[in-house]
Amino acid sequence: MSKQLPQPVEIYMDSLNSNDTTVIDACMAKDAHIHDSGENNHFNGIEAIKEWREKSVEFELKSKVIDAENKHGIIIVSSLTSGIFTGSPQLFYYFFTVAKDLITNIEIVPGAENFKQ
Repeated sequence: MSKQLPQPVEIYMDSLNSNDTTVIDACMAKDAHIHDSGENNHFNGIEAIKEWREKSVEFELKSKVIDAENKHGIIIVSSLTSGIFTGSPQLFYYFFTVAKDLITNIEIVPGAENFKQ
């Protein structure tokens, strides 16, 4: 990783490996939003986000942060994710917006490198 992650982003990324949704309260704003563009799903509010994350346990996801950078206040994390899903392992880009030490928005985008032409 090229740069250290802000604490709330680090907590969130670590939670992907531990499947610990209890830490979501410590890193995300109550009205946070996540857009998973690969599945075209939107999750609004911390309770909806926790419910979505709890359902993902069945996929046994493991995420390895490859790189991170701050571009104009957006934290961009490149992560190689493996688990029980088609195309595993797959590169994902996470675009985090952080305000007042809490994540307010995450855009999750599958790496274009993973798409078959």
